[in-house]
Amino acid sequence: MKKTIYNPETIGPPVGHFDRAVQFDNWLFVSGVSAMTGLSGPMNDRKLEPGIQRQTQLTLDNIEKVLQAAGASFDQVYEMRIIVKEREHFAEVDRQLRERIPNKGYIAHGYKGELLHPEMELEIEVYAYLGELE
Repeated sequence: MKKTIYNPETIGPPVGHFDRAVQFDNWLFVSGVSAMTGLSGPMNDRKLEPGIQRQTQLTLDNIEKVLQAAGASFDQVYEMRIIVKEREHFAEVDRQLRERIPNKGYIAHGYKGELLHPEMELEIEVYAYLGELE
């Protein structure tokens, strides 16, 4: 089984001992992505734009960059895990997902959790299948 690692230069490098995405054959696993993913420099020096609306947009943009590095798109995502800082933020995340991925075709899990950086409003990880579907 072939293993391929993705750390696209279009976003910041991972802040920890992990890769942005790992592909095994046709299966792509994307690490948790946030608005901070697009920034570089020391973690504590990164400044995020405030607000769930803007951070969701940036997070989805960053996920798209990782998917594109692997030759994939949101159409190939089959599972998504969404972690929000505040429960009431999920409605905005869902609204933007409806715009970005109008054809559902994936499963999602929502969690309320504490995030590593106090300015982060959400983090999303996705899994995609890159093979042919019937």
